Parts: sequence; C-alpha cells; structure tokens
Amino acid sequence: MNEPNKLLEDEKIIEIAIYYEEKGKEIGEEIGYRKVALNMLKKNIDLNFIAEVTNLEIHDVKKLQKHCI
Repeated sequence: MNEPNKLLEDEKIIEIAIYYEEKGKEIGEEIGYRKVALNMLKKNIDLNFIAEVTNLEIHDVKKLQKHCI
C-alpha cells in the first residue's frame, strides 16, 4: 500500500473510533438519565418535572413508571 492510501486508511480508522466513542458516551448519558428518572419516580416526583430535568420525553418517563409499580 502506498503512503497516501495508508494515511487515508489511518484517518478513516480514527474517524470510526471517534464516532463509536461519542456514541458510547451518548448511550451512557441516556442510561444515567433513566436511572435518575427511576429514582425520582420511586420518590413520587411529578412526571413532567422528571422529564424536564432529565431531558427524557414524557412518554419515556411514563414507560419507566410502569417498571416502578
């Protein structure tokens, strides 16, 4: 493989690694928000307030609520 193609391939590999790192962080944040929402639900905090502070959609908070019952 010649040098310019090797550099392009290396750049693509780095881009892929960065993409998956960012995706992993997004997934981790989502899991964290859901855990916080579950804890808030267990304390009978208002659903709209939970949605507001966790940035979850209200229908997602309601789905989580079903798991707390």
